[in-house]
Amino acid sequence: MIIDIHTHCFPDQIAAYAIPKLAGSARQGIKPYLDGRLDSLLKSMEKAGVGISVVQHIATKPGQEKAINTWAAQIQNQLGVGRIYSFGTLHPETPDWRGELKRIRDLGLKGLKFHPDYQDFFVEEKRLFPIYEELCREKLPVLFHCGVDIGLPEPCHCEPAGLRQVIEDFPEGTWIAGHMGGWKRWEAAEEHLVGLPLYLDTSYCLPHLEKDRMVRFVRKHGAERILFGSDSPWADQRDAVEEILALDLSPEEKEGILGRNALALLGQDH
Repeated sequence: MIIDIHTHCFPDQIAAYAIPKLAGSARQGIKPYLDGRLDSLLKSMEKAGVGISVVQHIATKPGQEKAINTWAAQIQNQLGVGRIYSFGTLHPETPDWRGELKRIRDLGLKGLKFHPDYQDFFVEEKRLFPIYEELCREKLPVLFHCGVDIGLPEPCHCEPAGLRQVIEDFPEGTWIAGHMGGWKRWEAAEEHLVGLPLYLDTSYCLPHLEKDRMVRFVRKHGAERILFGSDSPWADQRDAVEEILALDLSPEEKEGILGRNALALLGQDH
């Protein structure tokens, strides 16, 4: 079972304008591999041999959560049942964030995604601490976009050192640092995050992160805490799987990264 912990898709009518906009000059002309629709993701999974894709959703403005989380539950529980899992979303400035967290749990969503750059907060800000406390109580896994987002200007809102502060303050949480702890911040990630009690996902890292360095990350952090992610549609799932298989790791390490670790994280209900 291959599980891709880090993918994106949108309702068809939103994908039609969101993907071209995201692929524009802000992303330096990077072309997506898919058009952002659920059907396209499912076809990509067939080609890549991916059994489950976890879709990561982002509310970029307060108040967007309800509609996004409703659709997240729909693709998980109806349209892509058994093949699609969803993480919910929450904007930190939403007044009734407690109510929406309860709703995320009630909808059966598998975790929560934060993108501090799009949501305009620094990961270590104290105003987020009540939300982190509630997430720990709910035992919801949390995935952060970490490091640079090539579609957005500096500053980077989730630096490895800042995320380390969160983990030290909330060691009971289940934290996932996207992009191996920080896209284009890998030196800092190796210094501040490798070895801490959190997961790192591989999304959009290879070939940007050298193979030897990726292997060093895996060995220092522990293969059991590495999750396979592609960042589809911005990377091809089949290529991303092949990149993991090409690493100088044991078959057991690759098996864990490609699926077994994520299956344990997501629970035994599949």
